[in-house]
Amino acid sequence: MYKLTLSAIVLSTILILSACKDDSSTTPSLSEDQSTVLQKTSNMTKSNGQVSVVSTNRINNGAHWEVKVDMPGDGGLVKFEYFVSNNELKEIKGLTPSFDYEVEPGNNLINYSAAKQISLGAVSGSIIEWKLEFDLSDNMWQYRFQIISGGNDWEVRLNAANGNVVRIKN
Repeated sequence: MYKLTLSAIVLSTILILSACKDDSSTTPSLSEDQSTVLQKTSNMTKSNGQVSVVSTNRINNGAHWEVKVDMPGDGGLVKFEYFVSNNELKEIKGLTPSFDYEVEPGNNLINYSAAKQISLGAVSGSIIEWKLEFDLSDNMWQYRFQIISGGNDWEVRLNAANGNVVRIKN
């Protein structure tokens, strides 16, 4: 049953994307929830990045919306996840370099570019991945940056509300 449902979702996504590419004057009909998460994503990116995927996924019995955005220029790919139950943000993750773009998550959280600058000030190097998520153990929204520096892989965690470094792990 799970594979059948997943196949139907993948097929629906392919059909929606095909419809978008075939005739740009026709917008496929989206559910109200899909429109909501697309609008939230658009507000956070403040750009005209290309949405590549809008789908639902079920992991550990928790459903979430997944929106992937190809950021303009050399921005790379950013994934946004929202809880299906209330369309609230679950996670934002920078998947591929370059990481030169802006994401404004709202909700009194610092912008990605400020978090990036603070992290690279804590550990000088090259970012290979980043994400923003609510950390249950620390009970706060955190930015997590994976940084390569001096041949070592570092994780820098920041309090997303105030930009303070929570921890640095090697």
